Amino acid sequence: MYGRVLCIGKLWMSGAEQGRNEKVKTNQKQYSMKKDVLVSMRGAMLSAAFLLLLLQWHAAGAQTVIGGENGDASALLELQSTSAGLLLPRMTTAERSAIGNPAAGLMLYNTSRGCIEINLGSSGSPDWTCLAMYAGAVDELGCEDPILLGRLMEGETASNVSITLTYAGGNRGLHNGQEIQSTGVTGLTATLLPGVFDNGTGFLDFSITGMPATAGLASFDVSIGGQSCTMRVKVVASGSCGVYMPGGEWIEFMCHNLGANTSADPMVPSWEITGNYFQWGRNPSCFGIDGTDAPNPCSSPVYGAAAPWGNTAAENNAGAISGWNTVLAPNGSWSDNTKTANDPCPAGFRVPTKTQWDGARNNSLNPRTLVGTWTDGVTNYLSGVKLGSKLFLPTAGLRSNTTGALSFRNSYGYYASSTPTSASDGAWILLFYSSPVTVTTGSGNRNSAIPVRCIAE
Repeated sequence: MYGRVLCIGKLWMSGAEQGRNEKVKTNQKQYSMKKDVLVSMRGAMLSAAFLLLLLQWHAAGAQTVIGGENGDASALLELQSTSAGLLLPRMTTAERSAIGNPAAGLMLYNTSRGCIEINLGSSGSPDWTCLAMYAGAVDELGCEDPILLGRLMEGETASNVSITLTYAGGNRGLHNGQEIQSTGVTGLTATLLPGVFDNGTGFLDFSITGMPATAGLASFDVSIGGQSCTMRVKVVASGSCGVYMPGGEWIEFMCHNLGANTSADPMVPSWEITGNYFQWGRNPSCFGIDGTDAPNPCSSPVYGAAAPWGNTAAENNAGAISGWNTVLAPNGSWSDNTKTANDPCPAGFRVPTKTQWDGARNNSLNPRTLVGTWTDGVTNYLSGVKLGSKLFLPTAGLRSNTTGALSFRNSYGYYASSTPTSASDGAWILLFYSSPVTVTTGSGNRNSAIPVRCIAE
């Protein structure tokens, strides 16, 4: 006999097939139920295990132990191993410095310095310091050439003054710092805070406080890292002139132009502080005059012009000078590297370099102030520029490179440097004028004669 056949939609099946399908459906339903039960049981077991871990963690004093058990009760995190260590993040100094707002106490391994560093400062002002566990030592201290930043002046309280001392052969060890009282010139204290020597060469920064009692050399006896030496720095006399250079070094200038009346006030414009005029690379033994009220005392060739000797037209010495030299001084007559025999400055001073004039005219270090009325005239001695508070340069003009005649007195200032330009007839000069306010360095002719303001060696 044939079994019954049921029609379901477009699918035809026999009764036997229908029975088999119903059995499959029943088995699937039972499997699904068992699966749900297993998932629920597994979830409950995981929850119970997690709860047990929480209870154990809480009972252990909120500790995390990696690589072992039974951590120290005082430690939040403890690593236990007899075959491996802790590796901190490793980075160069540049990469470390790029970390934004590093937290105080942040630690890392600096591959540039070869040490573990910790930020002993704040997030806004980090102070990265190498950790060391042994006494520091160095092979050599550089007391022969300490770097003085700031100004030490007789009778003036030191402010923002420091001395940087170099060393060699550092061993990354700790030092306890040092506090040193000055000898020679007394009244000063040099303080070095405790720290860590770098590996190899490095620097020690001493802050200087107090008031020097006199001018001269202040000596500090340094004893650190197993080495001893004496560093000496200059204390300038009260009323000395000078400017700050990039980096903070204060360097002394003579207060007057060469040939000026050194009894006159160097900070007040007058004919007395104008001084003589010098061709580049020359050290004249005689300074020419224009013959207004006396014959020219110099025989040819004449390498410079004398200062004015009064306020009147007859005393301004502004005309052409007979026998004026037109032969150029060769390179090397004045030098940036050494003081040459042709350098006209007295002992302890020299003609400034272009780089030194560029530092002196830095307005952020030595704010410039224009002084007086800037009207061109051979008998006008009313103007100048003050660089910082301790250097004034009168607007003296220049003498012609062909005749020695005067131009631009009281309207343009020109000052000599020891630096030649690439042109055979050129030399760098300091140049300033009032409209627009300009203090710069530029090229001048070597046979033009201009004032010299000497700088300390």
